[in-house]
Amino acid sequence: MTLTKSDLDQIRGVVHEEVETVVDERLDEKLKPITKELRYIRKTVEIIGKNYDEGDVKLERRIRKIEQHLTLSEEI
Repeated sequence: MTLTKSDLDQIRGVVHEEVETVVDERLDEKLKPITKELRYIRKTVEIIGKNYDEGDVKLERRIRKIEQHLTLSEEI
């Protein structure tokens, strides 16, 4: 039995699909810890940003009240 070019192309296509599937599965397994770590980093950055912004707002209010109490100019 002789394989035609069409037969070889079909075999090549099936093998290619199977290899892609196996590679994708292995990559997914390797990427899971990285993805988990990125989620943790993202949450941490969001918390830090939120706390930083809140601290700035509170400090700005305190400074404004002090300036008003001492009748200082708000301009620098």
